[in-house]
This record gives sequence, structure tokens and C-alpha cells, in this order.
Amino acid sequence: GGGYGEEEEEEDPPPAPAGDGAARELSSVADLEAFMDDNDASVVGAFLEKEMPDPAAVMPEDWDEDEDGTWEAPVVTNPELAAFNSIASSLYNYRFAFSAAPDVLAKLKSKTGGLYLYRSPKFLSAEHGDKPRERFPSTKLSESAVRNWLNSKAQPLVGLYSSSTKERYSGATLVVFFNLDFAKNAKGVSYVLKRARKAAAKLKGKLAVAVASSTDLSYELGDYGLPTDKPNTILMGISAGGQYYAPADGAAAFSGDTMSEFARAFLAGELTPYEKPEPEPAAGGGDEDLSDSDDDYGGGDEDDEYKDEA
Repeated sequence: GGGYGEEEEEEDPPPAPAGDGAARELSSVADLEAFMDDNDASVVGAFLEKEMPDPAAVMPEDWDEDEDGTWEAPVVTNPELAAFNSIASSLYNYRFAFSAAPDVLAKLKSKTGGLYLYRSPKFLSAEHGDKPRERFPSTKLSESAVRNWLNSKAQPLVGLYSSSTKERYSGATLVVFFNLDFAKNAKGVSYVLKRARKAAAKLKGKLAVAVASSTDLSYELGDYGLPTDKPNTILMGISAGGQYYAPADGAAAFSGDTMSEFARAFLAGELTPYEKPEPEPAAGGGDEDLSDSDDDYGGGDEDDEYKDEA
């Protein structure tokens, strides 16, 4: 079962998607493993307890144990968990979850709690130096510090470029658009990732490399001057400083070599950014006589009648 309650329809809920602003509670190791099996990074908070006596509470001066009994501080949400939930609601482009379950903390190898980042196992490449996880270096959580940490650490050497992740790529980025479907195009995904990682390893510090679903981001292809009607074709583009570049006309189909040459040409300043053509004016455009426009909306005589009544 899941970790949300006893009602059967609430068992084993799917992981919360990026963008909903909510942190999911993980009640079991199975919950944890399902949450981390995602195309994007997973941010997991580990806490020794969800609730605790309010550390800021003070016993009233006139408290009388004979009359009032033994004083106890009110129970409140763990302040660290409260801070975590507030950050999760603000950083909505990341996937957050938390747990205070002993078996989950044991799986995380977390004896004192903490904040952990797990990179997507689907894009992780130990061969190219990707680490599966990072631990936030402080016990005090602040939104700005966590945001900066995640933005700098979340993406592997070649990661997912999507509506949720593209803000993490702040510098020039080479994006490979293709049929990014691990289930239905496993060999095609493997083919692209191998060549992208090989190129990315040589471009470290110069040009980031990412992959994207040409279907999910079809609305962006036009920014690069790339065709939007070829979902099964592997396409490349480079975004840099609000400008977009595509391979030169007549460039060969995607391969490791053409990818490296595209990157080289960009870094050498040999490419010209694509400029979208100005939209054509509507047919019959130009200045229109709007003097009778009221008639189009039922004006005219009715308006005169209204004025007479007024």
C-alpha cells in the first residue's frame, strides 16, 4: 500500500509531478523507489520526526502544577519540515518528497536527517562522472540557498531539457530534439544519449548539452527554425542569451560527428542566430473605417432609444 491513508482508493498514489507545489510524503521504501524512478531529479527531505513539542513555547508564569497538572509544550510541525514544505511550494519546478519513516531513513543512510538530491536514474552516467546523489551542505534550509544548490547540481552531464528543467540551463545549451520515449524508443534513446555524452564530456565548461522530446517541446522548435512536423527526426539547436541557432543548411543528419561540428561552429562564432519572419498582415489589412462599428454589436436605433429614455 501507499502512505496516504487507509482508504483503498488512496493507496499507492503516483508521485507528485513537478509544478504542483506539493511535497509528497514517503511512508515506505517502495514509495521512495517509485518516486525516484523519474525522468527528472528527486529532492528528498529526511526528518527524524514530523511533529515535536514547540521549542519556542514557554510555560506561563502563573502555571500551577497542583491545579493545572504537569506543563507540556504544545505539539507543532517540526520547524525544519515546515521550512522544507515552504521551500517545496515555492520551487515548483522541482519534485519534492519527505519522510520520517525509519526504514526510509535507513535506505537513505540518514542517521540525523537532511536534504538529498537524487539525479534521474534514466539519465545518470557513472561512466562520465555523474554522481547519483548530493547532500545539502547545511542543516539550515533557506529558499535561496536550496534553489542555487539545486540549479547547480540537479542536471547530469546530459539531462532532460523540458518546460520544468530548462531554467536550470542558464548558459549556452545544445539541445537534441527527438523521440524521447524510454519505453517505445529505447534503442533510439540509447543511441542519442551515448553520442551526446561523448560530445558533452569534451564541451564541459564551454557548452551544456541536453536532450528534449520533440513532441513535448514542439512549440519551441520554431524558435530555432527547425521543422515541427518531423517528430521521428533527430534535430539539434543551440540556445544562448535569448538567441537560437540551428545547424547550417545542408548539414548532414545527426551523428556524433555532426553534433561535435555543430558545437565547434557555434563556439567559433560561425553561426548566425535564426530570426523568425515577421507575420504577414491579415488579408485586406490597412486602416479600416470604424465609424459604423456600433451596428455590428446591435447598436444604432436601440442606443438612440436608450438615450431618449435616459
